[in-house]
Amino acid sequence: MGLCKAPQVIAVKEPFVLFCAGEDSGDVLGEAFVQSVTKRGLSPAGVGGVRMQNAGLLPVADFEELPVSGFLDVLPCIVRLRKVYGRLKKLLCSEECMALVAIDYPGFNMKLCRIAQRMGKPILYVAPPQIWAWKSGRAKKLRRTNLAVLFEFEKSAYAKKGVDAELLLHPFLLHECLYHTLPYSESVVDSDNKTLLLFPGSRLSQAKRNMPLFLDVARSWLQNKPEQEGRNVKLVVAREALVQPLEEYLEKVEDGALADISIQVAPEDSEERRMLYGSGAAALATPGTVTLELALSGTPLVVATKPDLLTYVLGSLFVKTKVFAMPNLLMNKIMVPEFIGLRSKKMVPDILKTLESLDPASSRQLSIDLTERLGKGFIPDYYIDKLLNG
Repeated sequence: MGLCKAPQVIAVKEPFVLFCAGEDSGDVLGEAFVQSVTKRGLSPAGVGGVRMQNAGLLPVADFEELPVSGFLDVLPCIVRLRKVYGRLKKLLCSEECMALVAIDYPGFNMKLCRIAQRMGKPILYVAPPQIWAWKSGRAKKLRRTNLAVLFEFEKSAYAKKGVDAELLLHPFLLHECLYHTLPYSESVVDSDNKTLLLFPGSRLSQAKRNMPLFLDVARSWLQNKPEQEGRNVKLVVAREALVQPLEEYLEKVEDGALADISIQVAPEDSEERRMLYGSGAAALATPGTVTLELALSGTPLVVATKPDLLTYVLGSLFVKTKVFAMPNLLMNKIMVPEFIGLRSKKMVPDILKTLESLDPASSRQLSIDLTERLGKGFIPDYYIDKLLNG
């Protein structure tokens, strides 16, 4: 997997569609939309990760500057984030810009949508703001916007606010749908494997904040059942740029028990990711898109994270939902155990006990149930045609 390009100045001199995806999950979603734009003879330009760039996106800023997590993590990045936003705003206002495709990342994209609305430019918002969790007032600001949502409950939440939204086929299931292999009913999990997969977060600040908790769990996992030879731990990261800083972090730990921990970049191809996820006996992951992909792969899973203090306090006060893992939100009940708190040391014993007690059969059934719920919706070509043709 190649690194994201980081140009200083890019001049776009032909008709283009502006893209804005600020996180790895958005990069996964945006790949097929970029491909769809190029098939229609327009240039896709904007910000996106390696998947979108490999699909043909002309990058106008360094994607690595955008993924940040938590209110306290944003503060040191404000200056460079403003520069990137200013560049996107200028491109959006140019005559060559034909339309805007916003993907998640509401801090940037809600502002860009307002500008595009004032200019009368067509807008597609993929994975729009999670109004079902907080800031439901954002819905009315998107009434003149094409909305592509991943989940039925999101569509219903927008409908209650008088806003139309349509379902997007989840990209993790796109291959199965196109080749008529749904529902995905056979788990690829290797029952004889003894690998614990760790997913500490797709943003560097988030990953570093979670590493002490995840490594404590990994250490306990390796030492808990000495009679089970071959237990090992694999750290899976969203992109190549995270490998070196996390390798350096591991070197500083100086713990013999974790000396053989390996780091692997999650494959771009969804089928390869499914095989990787299925290679683990269990997984420990932060809330986010990866929890859904792991569950769809039939991997036994525990979700945990240590948020920054300000995010934790504000979330406790304003976030409406009581669960955060995507499988739990979709099934509307606790299907995947969640541990979220500031005292990571206190959580370790409970997380380990839960990991050891996970039932592979239940995980396989969850995979089937989720696939049946998500195996419907429109493909990206539908949305791009609608965006460009009205």
